[in-house]
Amino acid sequence: MGKAVVDQEQIDAEAADWLVAIDCGTADRTAFERWRQADPAHALAFIRASQINRGLDLLRETGQAVRGAPARAAERRGDRRAVDRRRFLKIGAAGAFVLGAAGIGLSVAAAARDAETAVGERRRIVLGRGAVVDLNTDSHIRWHRDGDGIDIHLLKGELLLERRPGGVPCSIYCQGMRIEPLAGRVDARLRDRRLEVAVLHGEATVRSSAGASAVRVASLQRTTLAADTRPVLSDMTRIQAAAAEAWQQGEVQFDGEDLAEAVAEYNRYLSRPIVIEDRSIDRIRLGGRFSNADPSDFLKALAAIYGVRAYETADSIRLSRDPTPHAQKIFRPV
Repeated sequence: MGKAVVDQEQIDAEAADWLVAIDCGTADRTAFERWRQADPAHALAFIRASQINRGLDLLRETGQAVRGAPARAAERRGDRRAVDRRRFLKIGAAGAFVLGAAGIGLSVAAAARDAETAVGERRRIVLGRGAVVDLNTDSHIRWHRDGDGIDIHLLKGELLLERRPGGVPCSIYCQGMRIEPLAGRVDARLRDRRLEVAVLHGEATVRSSAGASAVRVASLQRTTLAADTRPVLSDMTRIQAAAAEAWQQGEVQFDGEDLAEAVAEYNRYLSRPIVIEDRSIDRIRLGGRFSNADPSDFLKALAAIYGVRAYETADSIRLSRDPTPHAQKIFRPV
């Protein structure tokens, strides 16, 4: 056997061990990044391993979760599990779907089958053939294979699932409620104990609880699910549909919301929240599309159109139409 083949098998074995460690939550992420960035072959091997769905299931059965890259030590101990895993990767890698360099981060998430986003962060995860999920700010999902399909559990926040025709079947679960999308794009957002569902393209069926009958939601329709309450459907305009998925472009879109609603929506994305200091401006109605990471243009529009001024503190941005001299001393104008 040539040296190149031996080296590749060793890299594949290391990638498999990293995959198991990440899956079990015991991986040293700094050490993993050092390993991955040390050689392009490392990154490619990890992508190959993480994209073989059946391989992920087999790796979980090994129960191995260790820090570092223990393949060589395992081989010295005669650990049969490491040898089996290496054989699996050698067979499976030829048919693996390889993502580009931008997909490396996605593969880490896919291997873990658990993904979260921080405030202001977005994340895209390849779940399986023809199925991709986007996570909005401050969100958390878990997923697993169930037969030929994938069950996704929305624990917090908002997701958008895109399933291409012929893609792996997916179901979304949240606090006993269930969404079964057909091919298309479905947005699901958890607010308190209510689940807002918008079908942007395609169709889906929804159930408010395990024993409830299914309700079909067509393209450009939305509903809110609550436990043991029959869903009521409403149609969306194109503008409303664009607003529902504006976060995928890093934006927020308003169309007649009052200022209190707009600020609450903006604060989902900001580490330093906006606070309405002057309650007389709560009901100002506004519209427009703005960056959700930087509210500067939003604040300038409030000042230019409505005379609402923004003042900074160390931990917030405060809004007032006619700030008092005391407020002017405390706050620095944005």
